[in-house]
Amino acid sequence: MDLDVALQRASEDEAENQYDEVYPGRVLKGEDTPGSAKIRYIRGCREPKTFARYTSSLKNMIPLRPFHKHEHSRASKVDESGLFSFITFSWIFPYLWAAFKGRLNHDQVWSCSIYDASSVNLARLEYLWKQELLQRPNRPSLFRVVCLFIKTRICVACLIFLFCLLFGFIGPMCFVKGLISFAEQPPLFNMYPNLGFGIFLAFAILIVETIRVLSYGATWAVSYRTGIRVRGALLALLYKKLINVRSLRTKTGAEVVNIFANDGQRLLDAVSFAPLVLVGPLVLIAGIIYLLIVIGPWSLLGILIFLVFDAIQFVLGKTLVRFRTLAIQKTEKRINLLGEIIRCIRLIKMNAWEESFTNTIKEMRRSEKIDLRKTGLAQSLTIAFGSVVPVVAAVFTFLGLILSGGNLGAADAFSTITVFFIMMFALRMIPYGSRYCAEAFASLKRIQELLLYPEYDQQIPFCQDTNIAVQFKNATFFWDNKSQASEIASSLEETNERSPVVANEQSSSDSAAALKNITLDVRRKELLGICGPVGSGKTALLTAIVGHLAPKDGSLNVSGQAAFITQTPWILNQTVQSNILFGLPMNTSRYYKAITVCELTKDLETMKTGDQTEIGERGVTISGGQKARISLARALFANCRVYLLDDIFASLDRQVADRIFKHAVKEMLANKTVLLVTTDIQRLSKCDRVCYMEGGKIKAIGTHDELLEKCESYALYCEQSIYSDEIKSISETTEEQRAFGDDFVKIDSPDTADKFAKADAKMSDEFHTHTSMVNLTKPDGQLVMDEENFGLSTVSWAVYKQYIDAADGRWIWVVLLLAFVGNVVASIFSTAWLSQWLKYGHSQQILNISGEIHVELSSIAESEYTSYYATVYGFSVIILFVTGLLKALIFVHVSLNAASQLHNRMFDSVIRGTVRFFDTTPSGRILNRFSKDMDEIDVKLPFTAEVFLQNSLTCMGYLFMIAWVFPSFLLPCIFLLCIFTIFVLCFRAGITSLKRFENISRSPLFDHISASMEGIETIHSLGQTDDFIETLKNKLDLNSGAMFMYQSAMRWLAVWLDLLVVAITFIVALLIVLLTGSIAPTDAGMALVFALQMSGIFQFAVRTQTELEAKMTCVERITYYSNHIDSEDDGKSDSSASNSCPVEGSIVFREVTIRYGPDLPLALDGVSFRIEPKEKIGIIGRTGSGKTSLCNVLYRLYPLTSGSIEIGGINTACMELYRLRRAMAVIPQDPTLFVGTIRFNIDPNNEFTDDQIWMSLEKTYLKDMVSSLDQKLDSLVTEGGRNISVGERQLFCMARALLRQVRVVILDEATGSLDNATDRHIQKCLREAFADCTVMIIAHRLENVLGLDKILHMKQGKVVEFDTIQNLVKDEYHPLRRLLDSMKLRQAITAQKEQIMNKMAADPEETSKASTNESSGSSPEHHPAFAEASGKTSPETSEFEKISDSIDKEVTTMSNDNSDLEVINKSDAESNY
Repeated sequence: MDLDVALQRASEDEAENQYDEVYPGRVLKGEDTPGSAKIRYIRGCREPKTFARYTSSLKNMIPLRPFHKHEHSRASKVDESGLFSFITFSWIFPYLWAAFKGRLNHDQVWSCSIYDASSVNLARLEYLWKQELLQRPNRPSLFRVVCLFIKTRICVACLIFLFCLLFGFIGPMCFVKGLISFAEQPPLFNMYPNLGFGIFLAFAILIVETIRVLSYGATWAVSYRTGIRVRGALLALLYKKLINVRSLRTKTGAEVVNIFANDGQRLLDAVSFAPLVLVGPLVLIAGIIYLLIVIGPWSLLGILIFLVFDAIQFVLGKTLVRFRTLAIQKTEKRINLLGEIIRCIRLIKMNAWEESFTNTIKEMRRSEKIDLRKTGLAQSLTIAFGSVVPVVAAVFTFLGLILSGGNLGAADAFSTITVFFIMMFALRMIPYGSRYCAEAFASLKRIQELLLYPEYDQQIPFCQDTNIAVQFKNATFFWDNKSQASEIASSLEETNERSPVVANEQSSSDSAAALKNITLDVRRKELLGICGPVGSGKTALLTAIVGHLAPKDGSLNVSGQAAFITQTPWILNQTVQSNILFGLPMNTSRYYKAITVCELTKDLETMKTGDQTEIGERGVTISGGQKARISLARALFANCRVYLLDDIFASLDRQVADRIFKHAVKEMLANKTVLLVTTDIQRLSKCDRVCYMEGGKIKAIGTHDELLEKCESYALYCEQSIYSDEIKSISETTEEQRAFGDDFVKIDSPDTADKFAKADAKMSDEFHTHTSMVNLTKPDGQLVMDEENFGLSTVSWAVYKQYIDAADGRWIWVVLLLAFVGNVVASIFSTAWLSQWLKYGHSQQILNISGEIHVELSSIAESEYTSYYATVYGFSVIILFVTGLLKALIFVHVSLNAASQLHNRMFDSVIRGTVRFFDTTPSGRILNRFSKDMDEIDVKLPFTAEVFLQNSLTCMGYLFMIAWVFPSFLLPCIFLLCIFTIFVLCFRAGITSLKRFENISRSPLFDHISASMEGIETIHSLGQTDDFIETLKNKLDLNSGAMFMYQSAMRWLAVWLDLLVVAITFIVALLIVLLTGSIAPTDAGMALVFALQMSGIFQFAVRTQTELEAKMTCVERITYYSNHIDSEDDGKSDSSASNSCPVEGSIVFREVTIRYGPDLPLALDGVSFRIEPKEKIGIIGRTGSGKTSLCNVLYRLYPLTSGSIEIGGINTACMELYRLRRAMAVIPQDPTLFVGTIRFNIDPNNEFTDDQIWMSLEKTYLKDMVSSLDQKLDSLVTEGGRNISVGERQLFCMARALLRQVRVVILDEATGSLDNATDRHIQKCLREAFADCTVMIIAHRLENVLGLDKILHMKQGKVVEFDTIQNLVKDEYHPLRRLLDSMKLRQAITAQKEQIMNKMAADPEETSKASTNESSGSSPEHHPAFAEASGKTSPETSEFEKISDSIDKEVTTMSNDNSDLEVINKSDAESNY
């Protein structure tokens, strides 16, 4: 939004609504209101030269500010913090203390500050971006805009960090060196050094170190808040752009979400580290100057060591990135296959492919592990070498200086070591920060590319003609890119149109215009039917009306808002009511009209919480038909002027679709303009006009009868469709059928208002629930599973034990721990040995010059023990390298072995888990275990654990050495330990809640972005763009607030633990002063250096321990899957029968009962029947009648509640699962192929020869198709088999069954949506290839049922009828009898048509006449099928006309508003059998 809109919304919505809740009980008046502050801030953004936008920041400069008393609100305290509270992050302590005291709800997190809110910062960033586009339209730079956005705050952060570095150098250069020099002056002849001066030095170190720590904390406070602001503003700007673009071009929805998730975080990291990168080089320069002054030229050797190690770490970093990239590529392949396995788990279990896919996954994991091992080794060596650089640099510098004859004192030595560690900090931070900045720069380029996408036409001109609703004039439109066109083509393929067989083939029409020279006037209140073959431009026509096609020529005018309902329903992860209201206020009458005409009433009655039931992501918890009807209800409720319906009835049953067409389209939308894309001829005949399209052009337009007469293409199109329509399924396939009958509420009846009012009262009382994104508790009865509660409590030691045991045993961990200890001891030993060398390497001489006592130390180089000390000192470096390398090798081996064992155990448990586990667990959650959680265990957990062990052992070593020098140091340590414990306990209590909420707040944000990208046409057409942008801002602010609080809590711990280390340093300094003369100056200097080095390391060790525990929750989740998933149990198998296989295909059900859950109704209730070997059985019935359940129990996918099943005389409960499932084959309605070769898809277990495979392909009519491919059996199949048509996929499934020589074949709704030619291939294959098998068909087509031996009719889990068709049709009132008669009539008319057509083709004169008519473009009036319509007859067609007339009338009478399918359903519902 621009600044004016931001000001308006800030003054109206934010100040009045949002903060009334945030500040309860506090009266906000005038200029004190946050809303007013927000307005002033935005106005300051408008005028860059004013200081209004700095007011809040300047208030933070006040040293101490009291908090307002609103402890129970969710308002952020950062805006009310004073200077001390801001830089020490003390403003977050009340939250941590409340968590420690147990007074905090886990989900209670303070809201985002008004100055950090995305709406405020978006206004300013958008203003700068628009200025950039105006000033540099040809070469705009988002990087420049971001720099302008953050320049002031980054400059402030850099100045603060410079201040931090200044005091960081003052300490070692002046006061540390001075204190050690003070300690070097021993007491002589009762003469003591000035004690007051020593205490002054100690307090000076305290002050300098405190200022350094506080200024470092202030740097992070400013930088991180800046990063939060720019991240929120940029992501909001990107979302606002993307939700208004015409298309995403080559970007997929997943790629867009990835940009939001990763690129936003990269920008935040870059801004946070920017001061360290910009000011860091000054640290190196200052350090080099100091070393040259103190040590001289030999300091260059130490600096050279830094550069060499920096180069080594650079090489290791590049190596790490290269192997990590390879590992990621292999990980993605593994995850893609895992996704296919989870999606197709039923198919895998039914075919007993678990072992094959297990071997494939484990082999992929082994290959991935090779690159992970190289990555881990590079990472571990980087950590090992990085921590020893200052020690090695000091060793080489001091050895060079001493061995060359130079002198070295304790003050110079230990101050030099301190400076080396400061330089190491800069060298470590600069590469990290530079990498973050480089990644952020690349991210900004990706975001800028998206920001320059063209937006859709939001202001389509209004029609001037009041009688016209939609008007095209010579209009030509193009798809904005090829991917958009291919996306449409993909959706068309899903409607069972054939697609190219070869994966890399692309349609040549991609580059052509989507719509060509379109001229069309759609009248107001007109119902226009649109039809045509695949790729004719039907969807493109509707897409152009909502502004999502790129116009080239001509014009388009639309009168009012157009609601676009896509063929693939778009459902939000919200309640049913929210999906229908879609942001509009409730209108009770219109709401209940919409749900009634869309037949949702009974669906809502079956849900415990009615229209407040939450729908899962993408509608996973409801059927396809329910999704389509909710999508239609949403559009009806919106009450638009124009409705664009893109084949919305495709996923509905014929009867349900007919009723919705009648009551929703014909009645409720009678006064609206409707453009309906459909392939159904019956609905086209009821439209006011029909628009027939071919090749992106309008071929003809007129009434249905006119087009039959004038357009031969349309007539042929209808003829091809009629045959399929007339023999539609005799059982429902996609959702529950409901016979409304007399119970249907006519929306125009007088009683409607009363019924709506009563229904509203009922739903308001029973179903109304206040929902919140923060509150994850779902009302009882909702369909969405709760989030897992891992991470709410401390990870148990049992989890650590399982991780340890997953490696090569406990002894390897002992060796690893010894390697870590050895490495730390070697590092500390080098400094301790230097202390001893300096202590005993000097000879001391006391001189009395002119009455003054002087102490003169001989040069350390002149000592006779120099070679001894130098040898040991140098040897310590070798030990350091050896232990570091050993530690790295063992740690990588141990961590990767543990990760692989955990992965393999989890996969074994998952793939052998029950189907119920997959029913009740979202596939995304399972994949998350194998992707994100395994990535944490593979990469991040080892890194965190290694850093934690290294730093914690180092801190313990430092403390031990300090206590060894000063035993009295242990007394104040007790008090410091109590303070440390309180800090850590408060931190751990609060950080768990903060991290959990940060994770929780991230998912709704990305879900919203993903859903928005998928439903962008719906959002645009219903005018909800602004609402979705506001929702994004709210979710983004929640995530930003949680993220800022989490990071602030981490920095709070860092600052206060660093201050604790400052206290330790001060105590050591005081002990040096007070104990001067009783301890060696070198030991005192060593203790002081160790205390200074603990700053940063100590707090980082504690923080990494918390992060380590957070990472261990991934191990906890994975071990939970390994140990708690119920597996398919073979323990019941009878040993006498478990190894037996059925020798013939008889099937016997005896009183079979099954329910899918303890609280669910029976799916099968006392089912008993017998199927003889080689019988072909057709199964019919409504959805929910138990058809698919028969298949489930045959395969033992679910355990029987009671009863038994026998196949070939063997009880299935006694058979080994593998043998049972290998004896049967299933061909599902949506046949699935896996990514891989054709050979793998036919024979995953690699059991058969090529000759056997080719033979099965020949019998299934696939040999010619496969032979035409370049790679033959090795040709690649794309994901889901999308490069192969649906029919061919089903034939491939048959080829699998043929190879295995199964006894039983089940076609589970396999032919309900195929073209007739493909269906005939499949039926022929069934008759020939499976003649010796028992075949069970969940039938779709009448002709398929009539050719079977028996019909099994299921209803409500029970067998209604089981008999031959001959016996069933003896009753003349039986629905099958009427359906059979209808089919015979249609076959008769088809035969007569073919006879007359053959006669015409045999007559040359008639053929010539027909040819002339076609070439002249006239209507096909000489065609016998249209002779009567044209008013002309001929002798050879008169007989045909009479037969056709009588048959059509009879068929029409039988189908008029009471189709054959409805007869079956009504009789089913009324129990008339």
